[in-house]
Amino acid sequence: MLGDENLKPETGSVLTIGTNIKLSERTNLGANVFRSVLNDAIDWFQTSAGDYQVTNVDSEKRRGMELSIDHNFDDNWSLDASYTYLQVKQNYDNGNGYLINGGAKPNVYRAGVKYKNKELIVNLTAHAATGQMASYMGKWVETKAFADNAYFTWDLGAQYKINKNAKAFAQFNNINNVAYQEYSGLYGDGSVKYPMASRNFVVGMEYTF
Repeated sequence: MLGDENLKPETGSVLTIGTNIKLSERTNLGANVFRSVLNDAIDWFQTSAGDYQVTNVDSEKRRGMELSIDHNFDDNWSLDASYTYLQVKQNYDNGNGYLINGGAKPNVYRAGVKYKNKELIVNLTAHAATGQMASYMGKWVETKAFADNAYFTWDLGAQYKINKNAKAFAQFNNINNVAYQEYSGLYGDGSVKYPMASRNFVVGMEYTF
């Protein structure tokens, strides 16, 4: 990991426009779009020697949007879902113009169903991503990004209130046991640098004195 004593601070501007709409007594919709332009953006790149070097990007453009909705079916059941789009382009001032940074996830989806009553809360959540790039051109060399173009996972959590002082909980993650990445990065042999955990669970109890 190499530093740079001549690193410059980032400067730029961000524009965000958003709205929240109450569609009904039980349904809410949210939407926003944003665009940012940064000069001397700070990023890390892998050199041809295999080192990681922090450096300034001449100019970086980001644009994206997020849509979200939540709905209460009744006093016990509810649903929420969201979609996020992100595109990052960087100009390294090397004559190639703006190139897409494939380390960013372009499409991220989330949906969840919740059941709750006085003692019990149960959440079933789905996470997904699409459009992930296998590699992209960085400042010096081609950078490997994601092993898979897309992934889809399920998580299940539950919490039970035993009394006013104690509650038990359980969390089951990656139920469908998918190999996926939250962060980009591959070794030369194609193996993932930052793999997420396979199917796993946590159970426990909390007590308040």
